Amino acid sequence: MDKLMNRSWVMKIIALLLAFMLYLSVNLDDGSSSSNKILNRSSSANTGVETLTDVPVQVSYNEKNRIVRGVPDTVIMTLEGPKNILAQTKLQKDYQAYIDLDNLSLGQHRVKVQYRNISDNLNVVVKPDIVNVTIEERDSKQFSVEASYDKNKVKNGYEAGEATVSPRAVTVTGASSQLDQVAYVKAIIDLDNASKTVTKQATVVALDKNLNKLNVTVQPETVNVTIPVRNISKKVPIDVIQEGTPGDGVNITKLEPKTDTVKIIGPSDSLEKIDKIDNIPVDVTGITKSKDIKVNVPVPDGIDSVSPKQITVHVEVDKQGDEKEAEETDASAAETKSFKNLPVSLTGQSSKYTYELLSPTSVDADVKGPKSDLDKLTKSGISLSANVGNLSAGEHTVPIMINSPDSVTSTLSTKQAKVRVTAKKQSGTNDEQTDKETSGSTSDKETSGSTSDKETKPDTGTGSGTNPGTGNSGDSADKPSEETNTPEDNTDTPTDSTETGDDSSNNQSDENSTPVDGQTDNTSGN
Repeated sequence: MDKLMNRSWVMKIIALLLAFMLYLSVNLDDGSSSSNKILNRSSSANTGVETLTDVPVQVSYNEKNRIVRGVPDTVIMTLEGPKNILAQTKLQKDYQAYIDLDNLSLGQHRVKVQYRNISDNLNVVVKPDIVNVTIEERDSKQFSVEASYDKNKVKNGYEAGEATVSPRAVTVTGASSQLDQVAYVKAIIDLDNASKTVTKQATVVALDKNLNKLNVTVQPETVNVTIPVRNISKKVPIDVIQEGTPGDGVNITKLEPKTDTVKIIGPSDSLEKIDKIDNIPVDVTGITKSKDIKVNVPVPDGIDSVSPKQITVHVEVDKQGDEKEAEETDASAAETKSFKNLPVSLTGQSSKYTYELLSPTSVDADVKGPKSDLDKLTKSGISLSANVGNLSAGEHTVPIMINSPDSVTSTLSTKQAKVRVTAKKQSGTNDEQTDKETSGSTSDKETSGSTSDKETKPDTGTGSGTNPGTGNSGDSADKPSEETNTPEDNTDTPTDSTETGDDSSNNQSDENSTPVDGQTDNTSGN
């Protein structure tokens, strides 16, 4: 062997073999590496990843007798694999995530979230893939429903009463442990600035003692809730006081409101504390003659509103010395101007009735006053009206009111109008019956209080409530205040019958007009 190894040709052959093996080794490695690189590039180009969010989780269990808690509503699924398969899976959307609990007993379990309808060529990762679930017996109990609402959400001047619920009880179904947590079963209602009775369907919810909503089933899901909402008001007398200093030589002899009471609206506890609104200031600063003054009615503390918001106060003055004599001289020098066929309009009409002016449709008026004022006065400056706001069905006699400048007095050829009132047919209400029952007393008051008294009085032609000293007799100064009360008497009946806050329109129309019974108390100049 040693001899063989010592030969040169043997060594050359061995060296050649080693070199050949080395060459093969290098070439094979390079070829394999290149092949792998090509395969990897090809594989990467055809593979993709898709993430599916909000995949619903379906649960299989005995829904009739059992309740399952702890199962998530959705999971996230990440798919990896050939792009063509990914695209097909995403497009078909028939993949599912599910949990099978059919063979599990009551109690707590850790279960795997599984999937189906996904190709085996895709790798799937589900998050979360393991969930903790609790399986309990299904139970049902009956609970009374309580209406839940904020009484302060009604309109100002109104209050909400006790609610009625139909049906009164509902059936709540869920796990026994959840039913034990039920502290309240409520039907929630929003009153939303209500001013009349509210009737709504409300969804019923079951709450624990901390008012957290419980995951249970309520049957029926909704109930009918009725909440009475009523106006709260009270009528109280008023009193006025003098404020300010009248003109030189003028004494205030009388402050007489044309409205005896006002209606206050507010919470019940505040209404109970108020029996009168007094010390309403009447500013007489600089006044030189008798006149009507409009005064704002203050709103007492704790009260939401007052109706009417403004009243008219008749201010009677007495002038002294030379001023009184000069005024009487001026009154005697006054001139008279006649206006023919002045139309009579009806005011205070209600939507529940139709009104017909029987007679007269027009009236003549003699207007007395300073020549300069009469020269400026036209037919359009005088308006006649009859207030029908307090009338019920039937025929009535009402005083004719006149609006004219303060500086003149007016005498009408006819002082009263005949009006026919007819109730409109309205189904579902008792308004007609109520009005018929009260029409007798109302008509009697109007006829006896305004017709008989006034028709027996002579026409003195001294109708100005602003200048009582201009009459033709010594008693004329006292007559305006007595006659002014006539329309106020007629408004007593509607004032008492309108406890819902709608009577302010009638009072205000009476205050803005003056009955003509030989005198005119006018407010348009004020």
